[in-house]
Amino acid sequence: MKNNIFSSLVSITKGLHRDNRSEREFQLLLSEIKLYPLATNAVFKIHFKRPLNSKKEYYQKSIFNETEKTIVSFIADFPENATTSENNYSYTILHNKFDKYLNDIASYITKRDITEDLSEDVDYIINYLKVSVIRLYAELQEQYGQFSETPLFTIPEIAEKYFNDTKFNADLIKKIETSKKVVIKKTSKPKSKPKTSFGFKSRDTAKLLAVLKDLHFKIDLLQNGISVEELHKLLIAKDFTQIDSQIYLECETTQFSYVVSKLKPFFNSFNPTAIERSGKFITKTGADLKANNLHKNKVHNPKEKEEIDKIIQQLQ
Repeated sequence: MKNNIFSSLVSITKGLHRDNRSEREFQLLLSEIKLYPLATNAVFKIHFKRPLNSKKEYYQKSIFNETEKTIVSFIADFPENATTSENNYSYTILHNKFDKYLNDIASYITKRDITEDLSEDVDYIINYLKVSVIRLYAELQEQYGQFSETPLFTIPEIAEKYFNDTKFNADLIKKIETSKKVVIKKTSKPKSKPKTSFGFKSRDTAKLLAVLKDLHFKIDLLQNGISVEELHKLLIAKDFTQIDSQIYLECETTQFSYVVSKLKPFFNSFNPTAIERSGKFITKTGADLKANNLHKNKVHNPKEKEEIDKIIQQLQ
């Protein structure tokens, strides 16, 4: 399709439902399409059911190509010599564009009664389109979320926000383990020898463990398989570079950001910068927790605020 595929496929007047070309015609189209490589700056990759006919395959490849081309264009949209204001502007433009794509797709799904039955051609293609644009939104946040003026969302939250999909299969969009996230350095500061301890001030480490256990029970602090004891060991370590464990968070980033701010007075160096530097904290989406992410998600009234306050007061 010559127009933007993210919009044209879900056009009510000219959309996918009006494409009645034959299998033979799609075979000819496939013979002419060249599949792009995965974008070199990509952070995520889609794992989707393989297309089993020419129509599905043609549209799957067309959507994939447009997605990779869009992700590659991020590099030009956020040049290294751009100012923060310019990057904020670029982020807003892309965010609004992806926001429109997602709303248009959601509207089409509702009006055309699209289901998750991937055996049907239109349903397969629209579901792949949906997953692709969720990935675009996630890629923008992951790579340039520091320039966002709106809250950041996890992949499941994006699916719920736009599609009311509370059972979205997050395994459809997985982080590429070997990828390197694009980072724009605002300023470079001369660094002294970095601290490798959060510096818990009290000798009563048992009280800290009790507080962490209460927090985990109240707000689902950690993912299954990660013990509170592992987090406790990391926080009281004299050198966290010697700790092998990684802490996978389950709670909302707004909640963890608030927890960090409330625990900060009890440590010499427990703050967003030290958390990022440790490289030990992982978000629900599988990404390294960055200082910028904590700053952007800092709110004064997160879920369970009063309970969090009461629990942490035990350290006083």
